[in-house]
Formats: sequence, C-alpha cells, structure tokens
Amino acid sequence: MDKTKIVQNIIVNLKGITSSLENLVKTLNESADSEETEQKKNTKEIEQKQPTLEEVRAAMAEKNREGHREEVKAILVKYDANKLTALDPEHYVEVLKKVGEIK
Repeated sequence: MDKTKIVQNIIVNLKGITSSLENLVKTLNESADSEETEQKKNTKEIEQKQPTLEEVRAAMAEKNREGHREEVKAILVKYDANKLTALDPEHYVEVLKKVGEIK
C-alpha cells in the first residue's frame, strides 16, 4: 500500500472517530438535560408537598399517643425548638420524615 492510500485510510478512520465522538457528546448532553429536567420536576413536587403545621402536629401527636414522647421531643430539640410552634416551617419535611421513622 502506498503512503497516499495509508493517509486516506487514516483520514477516513479519523472522520469515523469524530462522528462517533459527536454522537457520544450528543447522547451525554441529552442524558444530562433529561436528568436536569427530572431533578427540577422532583424539586417542584417536593415544594408542592410542603407539609402544614397541622400535618406535623398530627404526626407528632400520633407518636406521642404510641408512647414515643421522648423521641418526638428530641426531634424538636434537634431543630432548636422547645415546642412545635417554635419550629421553623422550613424543617417540616425533615421533621415529618424523622417522626415517621420512629418505631
């Protein structure tokens, strides 16, 4: 094979590699866009599901009735609240999760 043919084969192979890399980048970008869209959707759902004081109170009252008064109180203290009404609403989701984990 002469040198010109070798160079032409190299060029064809490089074009194929370039095309493959472009397809890979396109696929990765689409995947990243899809993940970002999913994260935004999940964040929006979480924001829409912000529990109310009444929901947190009901969950805590149920655990109190089940005999978990100390655990419930410890959760409030962890969030620097000595009573439920002193709890910052930004912590409602986390507090509800922790209360739900009490067995």
